[in-house]
Amino acid sequence: MVHLKELFYKITSKGIRDNLRFVRVQRPITKLLGPLYTQNHQRIQLDITYKCNLQCMNCDKSCRQAVSQECMSIGQIDKFINESKKQERKWEQITIMGGEPTLHPEILDIIQLLLSYKKDFSYDTRIELITNGYGDKVGNVLRRIPDGVVVINTNKQPVPFYFYPFNIAPVDIGIYKYADYSNACSTVRICGIGLTRYGYYICSVAGGIDRVCGFNIGKKALPAVDDQMADQRKVLCKYCGHFKAFVREITKEEKISLSWKKAYENYRNNKPYLSLY
Repeated sequence: MVHLKELFYKITSKGIRDNLRFVRVQRPITKLLGPLYTQNHQRIQLDITYKCNLQCMNCDKSCRQAVSQECMSIGQIDKFINESKKQERKWEQITIMGGEPTLHPEILDIIQLLLSYKKDFSYDTRIELITNGYGDKVGNVLRRIPDGVVVINTNKQPVPFYFYPFNIAPVDIGIYKYADYSNACSTVRICGIGLTRYGYYICSVAGGIDRVCGFNIGKKALPAVDDQMADQRKVLCKYCGHFKAFVREITKEEKISLSWKKAYENYRNNKPYLSLY
């Protein structure tokens, strides 16, 4: 007799799951059932810098494709903390990211601000820092990270890695002509919202898309917990390779569709202006 769990796994194989998700994100089904993924307002990822000391293919923050030295300011981090307190937002998790976050010139000061928030206001908040762990400069900073921060070291090296083909925009794929991008993807549920120097986004990847494409739609105030941020989803998800149902395909090669080729060319020729958070 086949166990129910085994049977469920068989009928939800990769191919079946991908096809079911593809059908689920179409406009008629979304209109009937609502968005597939709800926004997680208990977690937030802070992209404090887009500086990076590696050049990974298919980087979903475009650190290789659209090089930038921009950083969030201490004042912006302080504003985020004050907004969190004002809304009585006790975050489940705050993740410090980039780029490579240890290259931010004030990384240790940022960490101290977040640890003070945790100590004085939200004791159970988990504070993470995600680093590539590469190079002496990064290593020197990592050795100075204080207790209270969970360091997730991916231990990358300057060699090609397998990544999802982020730069294949679903809007460039004919079969997604009738997709409803308000569905977003599992990133908004698993990782939570993102914050960059340009504001709050449905996820940190979306913030990276806006800085290149220049839609200038970062929210300048902390969204309420019932805000599904559908306006951003409809604009930004159509450019994100993570939205595609067949996202499990990974590659070491650079893959890029027409919309992204144009976006990066425009970025290099005339970097877009975005208003600051």
